[in-house]
Amino acid sequence: MTKTTVLFLCPDNAFLGPLAEAYLNFRARGLMRAFSAGTNPAVCLNRHVNRLLSACGVDASGLAPKSVDIFLMPHAIIPDRVIYLTEMAPVTLPPLWKSTTSSHWWSIVGASAERETFGACVESFQEIRSAIDFLIEPSNGLGKSSVWNVA
Repeated sequence: MTKTTVLFLCPDNAFLGPLAEAYLNFRARGLMRAFSAGTNPAVCLNRHVNRLLSACGVDASGLAPKSVDIFLMPHAIIPDRVIYLTEMAPVTLPPLWKSTTSSHWWSIVGASAERETFGACVESFQEIRSAIDFLIEPSNGLGKSSVWNVA
């Protein structure tokens, strides 16, 4: 059985993407593999990422903002799902991906300016966790999660 791979995309890959990547890898217990990237990656992670993840027992080591370009190279893993974590223009995916990769848009609340406060970061992380929990165990949800949009 092959692992389902997920690529989380956001503009800066400093907050939403790394949180989603780390939490899905933790929650899936090896059954899925997550990566994250940004279209315009930041220099460093948001200052609240480590604190949020460690509060859930999730290891944050190895997380750093990355460019989506490294995932678009010919030798890169082709993800089964690309999940956009915020409203943004879709990335032009390589032609080979078209037949194997589905794209999804999650509406995670919080503009980057709002992520300066820890409280706003907690709310965004709770949304990410709920969406990932639903992704892992959809039968535990009471209907479809409010963040799902599939293309």
